[in-house]
Amino acid sequence: MTFVSLHGQSLYSRQQPLDRVLQNPMDIDDDGILKRTLYGSLRPDELSLEQSDRMVAAAQRRVERVEERMKEIQPLIDAGVLARNEINAFHEELAYRKKTLELAESRQHFLKELSEMARAEAIPEIQDESSGEKPAQERFDGNGQFGQTALKRVVLAYERQFGKAMPISANGETAFHRALGYNHSGRVDIALSPDTPEGVWLRQFLEKDQIPYYAFRSAIAGKASAPHIHVGPPSTRLRVAD
Repeated sequence: MTFVSLHGQSLYSRQQPLDRVLQNPMDIDDDGILKRTLYGSLRPDELSLEQSDRMVAAAQRRVERVEERMKEIQPLIDAGVLARNEINAFHEELAYRKKTLELAESRQHFLKELSEMARAEAIPEIQDESSGEKPAQERFDGNGQFGQTALKRVVLAYERQFGKAMPISANGETAFHRALGYNHSGRVDIALSPDTPEGVWLRQFLEKDQIPYYAFRSAIAGKASAPHIHVGPPSTRLRVAD
């Protein structure tokens, strides 16, 4: 049922301008993409780069739809067809969607850094002995053993030492390692540069406990910088069925 006001406008039309965006099937589909990727149950490191690209694109489109609709109704507001306060709901929705876009872009940036870490681990160690510079990659084999008990010991020691959580960027297998053909289960990546005070302390602790690790000062072979410490033995190749 439609109720008409004295001005000939539907009484529920005050909600119609924004509802036109919210009820758009494409907007609903994009909202579904964000619920699966940005707000879903998947850990950040379980998303692929392709999924993160779709996530950011969906968030961007949702921002643009509100902006476009605001441009459409502004002449109606200026002409007095719609009340000026009609725009308030749009400003609130736009602010929410822009925050969502920022979060999606931040998540995408993290995933790209994680991808570079995974790629760095897949590249053999190369060291120029004639150079006085520190190698891009260092390796400590220790006793070759690493598990959950050792990880808990390292995490608790780090928290006692620095009073903050250890920045674990990948715990076990990730989409990026799988895409590169590597099994990262039972390994942990720590987002610390090896030469920072935290990184130096961590490497010393691992060596004292004979825990194997790789220390990366950057991604190798000219890739984007992604310093980190891989704790555990080297990742093994995944077996691919013929």
